[in-house]
Amino acid sequence: MCFADRPPRQGEVFAPHRKVPSSNQSPSFASRPSLRPGRTRLKSRPRRRDGPVRALFLLARHERAFRFDQTGAETRSRRVSRDRTGISAAVPDRSVYNWTNIGISICGGLAAAAVFAVLTKGTLAGLALAHLAPLPIVIVALGLGVRHGASAAIVGTIALSFWPHYLFGMAYGLLVALPAWLGCYAAAGAPWGRRDLLSVNLSAWAVTAISVAIIGALVLFLSLAYFSHGAIDQPLAYVQGQFYFTLDQMMKERKPGEGGPTAEELTRFVKLYLPAVFATYALLLQCFNLWAGARLTQISGMLKLQWPDIAADFRLPRAVAVLFALATGLSFMGGFLGAAALVAASVLGMALGFQGLAVAHFWVRGSKSGTLTLAILYFFLGLLGLPMILLTLLGLADTALRFRERKSVAPRPADSP
Repeated sequence: MCFADRPPRQGEVFAPHRKVPSSNQSPSFASRPSLRPGRTRLKSRPRRRDGPVRALFLLARHERAFRFDQTGAETRSRRVSRDRTGISAAVPDRSVYNWTNIGISICGGLAAAAVFAVLTKGTLAGLALAHLAPLPIVIVALGLGVRHGASAAIVGTIALSFWPHYLFGMAYGLLVALPAWLGCYAAAGAPWGRRDLLSVNLSAWAVTAISVAIIGALVLFLSLAYFSHGAIDQPLAYVQGQFYFTLDQMMKERKPGEGGPTAEELTRFVKLYLPAVFATYALLLQCFNLWAGARLTQISGMLKLQWPDIAADFRLPRAVAVLFALATGLSFMGGFLGAAALVAASVLGMALGFQGLAVAHFWVRGSKSGTLTLAILYFFLGLLGLPMILLTLLGLADTALRFRERKSVAPRPADSP
């Protein structure tokens, strides 16, 4: 008879989790010293009755839980918190600090810095490649968490501050790294502590955060340029040189006696509008990199956030329209105030243009000619750029009149952005 089938002898304690061999595979249990009367096979342990309480304590202490899916694979779950209504809300920031994620964030920051550093070559290919400098930061922030995205931005800024120049690192940190991270932070819901500060219109808040960062950076650069007599021109020297080179070629190709602006007028025009044009283009590049990085992260399966319905949810705060009108009025003044107001007006105008574009997408949704209409619109936007003024006016009107709320909500197509 097997040892597990017979009744226990006096002084014996069985451990159910231990495999007990049969009597025909081992010597008699009565002859083993550990089973003599008065001896126990295993020391009995006091049974813990605070298992659930201890589990909840460990869960709150580590602020994350692990669960197993149906196949038994271990997956990381979201940290949960309770808002004011008592409903558990998922916090998008899943920054888990292990050596793998830390290494990825450092490599992402160095990759972004290397892409931006090709501007020092002074070539057109380097300028084109530098357009993708925010992309590694966006992928790290949306894939691993906003804290890792911040680490990548800081690493890249520090690297470029040591080489090639600290002003170059300053330009990268303020114009590339900070706007890219703030856009990801707002798109993730602005996690703070155990709750999200933002829950609706995340795409519009992301564009707003990027706009504020770019305006602040350009105003800072303008103030340094005005009060230090041009000592901060190095980060923008290549772009400014390209503008002057183009103007010089245009003036040389002009026929004698042909009317038009003089070289002095064109130079003054470039000096006045170059910061505004640069700020508007920086906002366009940051928004494109945010969209492209989110798509790449979604394709890789690392994006845990739900993709927003941009056409229906993109609504800028009404304060943006007020600030745009105020900045437009102040831009006609001269000096530092006029230049700073022109930068703010151009960036906020571009953001309002994005809202007008979202309204256009929402209006043609579900129509048979919607794809053709959008194709024509984007063609003229890329060719002329003038329709952006009309889209800005449409977005400005939408902030007050809310055109999309008046239209019956159409079903969202599967391929809608």
